[in-house]
Amino acid sequence: MAAKKPTGARNETVRCENCGEYYAVTYKRCPFCEEQEEYRRAKSREDYDDEEYEDEVYDEDEPRHKGGKRLKTNTRGGGYGGGPTPLQIVGWIISLALIAAAIYIVVTIIGPFIHRGEQAVDPDPNPVTSNTPAPSDSAEPQPSDSAQPQPSGSQSPEGGDEIPQGQTATGFTLSLSEFSLSNKYPDPVTLKVTFSPAGSTGTITWESSDPSIVTVDENGKVSPAGKTGTATITATMAGGYTQTCRVYNSVTSGASSGGSTGSGGSSTTTLSLNRTDFTLDKAGAKWQLKVSGTSSTPTWSIGDSSVATISGDGTVTAVSKGTTTVTATVDGQTLKCIVRCTW
Repeated sequence: MAAKKPTGARNETVRCENCGEYYAVTYKRCPFCEEQEEYRRAKSREDYDDEEYEDEVYDEDEPRHKGGKRLKTNTRGGGYGGGPTPLQIVGWIISLALIAAAIYIVVTIIGPFIHRGEQAVDPDPNPVTSNTPAPSDSAEPQPSDSAQPQPSGSQSPEGGDEIPQGQTATGFTLSLSEFSLSNKYPDPVTLKVTFSPAGSTGTITWESSDPSIVTVDENGKVSPAGKTGTATITATMAGGYTQTCRVYNSVTSGASSGGSTGSGGSSTTTLSLNRTDFTLDKAGAKWQLKVSGTSSTPTWSIGDSSVATISGDGTVTAVSKGTTTVTATVDGQTLKCIVRCTW
């Protein structure tokens, strides 16, 4: 069959005068004639293989042109194709590898960012609010008495009494944390209470750990009971707040108040201090010593003024922690008192 001119390609193709085939104007010579020439050359060679060429079919009305076979693998004319070349196969593999790499990047790197952005979007911008009423302020639990702050050094035993309505104090301190009673100074000592905050009030109950050594009344007055030893006085405020004071008692039943002799060895008037041993529990705490049995003015001195100081009227003031001795000289007699500063 005669070759037909491609439709719509009047200005782009020309017809070969020798073989009658149409070919693109971009060719300098007819590619089909060159194929026929190559066929004739191949046939003349010893390695000719007729299967590589195909018979051309000609229209009986058209004059036959030279040659009769066409190379099957010809691609210059655009009408014949063969198997892919190695270069094409390599290109396909590289393209597939690039596509697979792009998919991997999208799935492993970009995908999580997209998923995270979807989670950040509120799926329900208008959530239905609960109809459950909010608890009122009155429903809040009130702190128990035991949860209230306690003053330094106080103890709060379990199961303390309820705070009475008239009590405004949240804590208290005692004037002494320890003191001594002796045969020479057997006078009772009254422990004073200081409530906190300032100006507040409270009720204190007193108790002695050993009433056979010392006793204590409802006002905090501590007295020797006849037996020597050490006992602890406990002061308790309603609500469970407690403070303690340690008492060293060396007073024996029927013991004399003691006395001293003058330089000549003759008996003289018995003089005594109101304390022979006492404790101050904080810096600045004071205690006034007094000499009984004389109307003369004693001369006071103290062993270590860095621990405590003493004024002309016998007032001892705590300065720092430690122990020192106060000496009173009057009517030719020397009286001593131990001062303990502990806090």
